[in-house]
Amino acid sequence: MKISYVITVYNKAPYILDVIKCLAAENSIQPEAVEYIFVDDGSSDESVDLINEHGHLLPSGFTVIEQENQGAAVATNVGTSAAQYEWIRLLDGDDIPCRESTRVMYEIATENKVDFVIGSFGYFSQSEDATNQMGETNRNNYVVMNRKQSQERFIKSFPHNSSCMLIKKSLFEKFGGADTRLRSPDYTIALRATAMTEKISLITENVAMMVQEAPGRLSSQIARSRYDSICAIYYFAHELLPNERDVAIAVYKRSCSRAYRYARKLGNSPFKHFIRYIYSKLFIPSDLKKATYNCLSAFTPNGLPERPPEWTPRIQNNQ
Repeated sequence: MKISYVITVYNKAPYILDVIKCLAAENSIQPEAVEYIFVDDGSSDESVDLINEHGHLLPSGFTVIEQENQGAAVATNVGTSAAQYEWIRLLDGDDIPCRESTRVMYEIATENKVDFVIGSFGYFSQSEDATNQMGETNRNNYVVMNRKQSQERFIKSFPHNSSCMLIKKSLFEKFGGADTRLRSPDYTIALRATAMTEKISLITENVAMMVQEAPGRLSSQIARSRYDSICAIYYFAHELLPNERDVAIAVYKRSCSRAYRYARKLGNSPFKHFIRYIYSKLFIPSDLKKATYNCLSAFTPNGLPERPPEWTPRIQNNQ
């Protein structure tokens, strides 16, 4: 087992030592070869200093790559590009792996001949020793899903993040990495993987733990994170798979449902989105691309589907 860990970091100083200790404690049997690549996305705190100070605790060498703040998607792509091994374990700079999780994910991948494995996550508290809260991943609790099954699941619901993923570098490169038009890589990596491979493995228990106390996390920014989730499936249907109408219909219906739900929460023209949601239950519009795009207006402060400038990552691409 040869593994490259890619850990993205942005102002994670309070969590760095916990992450390093848990990475060091993860495997009872060390991989044949392992490297740890930390990509600092322009932190203004002591994150880099702490990585360099405590990196000696890791069982193998580590590298720190520093870049201007461009978002976790760019940082993930940069780290993966620098990786020298075939398998990439992704991790956010305030998340910790469950014990044996990478080994279990690797064994499931190789035994089932899949290039992408994803699991679930739980939570840990900084008020207690993080290494005592890692849990352990059981290799028996997983399913192998074909392309259609995984796409249906991820369009409908995505209770995962990038720290739950093990992916072959060649597959990551095949689909062009994380979409840097979105700040978070979580959703786009999984969706892009399902577009480029025939099957994946889904572990039905935790492989990573997120810290409970993490103010400013993107997932806590409801409007922006939900906007990006619709963008992810919109790009998936109309750019990656433009000729698969069934996918476009599923994405349209899910977008209408999610838009109505959050329009009510955000107080953003809920009646308009209720009408759109009911319409989606009864009819399929001729222009699915436009109809799906219009759902984005449920999340923006001005009620328009265009991305607000303050939500735009500094670096974009046209992937």
